[in-house]
Amino acid sequence: MSTLTKLKLANASRKPVEETPQERMRSRMTEHLTEQLAMATALVENRPYAATRTVTKKNEDGSTVTVERDKRLRPWYWHDLSGKWFLELRYANTVLSLAKDQNAIEIGTKDKLVPTIQTVIEAVKAGELDAAMNAALASRKKPGKAA
Repeated sequence: MSTLTKLKLANASRKPVEETPQERMRSRMTEHLTEQLAMATALVENRPYAATRTVTKKNEDGSTVTVERDKRLRPWYWHDLSGKWFLELRYANTVLSLAKDQNAIEIGTKDKLVPTIQTVIEAVKAGELDAAMNAALASRKKPGKAA
């Protein structure tokens, strides 16, 4: 016991770090934008991009294994016939309204896509899109509820 007496002992319990709903909303949006950033980077570099996710499933013999599966992602960016690129932001399966009657960011050329997404990620972390995300959550239909 003489070794333990050299250490400072305490009565403490580990509590999980709890996020506020705003922090959870921001981190979720940041995760989605990071995926969009990876897709856009691959597009600009003319290379394929495939996102994967880990899935747990059972083998033929009944044992549980974890498998990597492709993740289906839809890009939030597109271009029109004139070649202008746009970015729409989505949260709660809804396109965010960024300003009155404006729901997309006009980017211009394809090479400005990555810096624009990085700017939007900074805006989300700063809380500039909280009102738009809260409005998207409020307008979403609840499952099983009649509107």
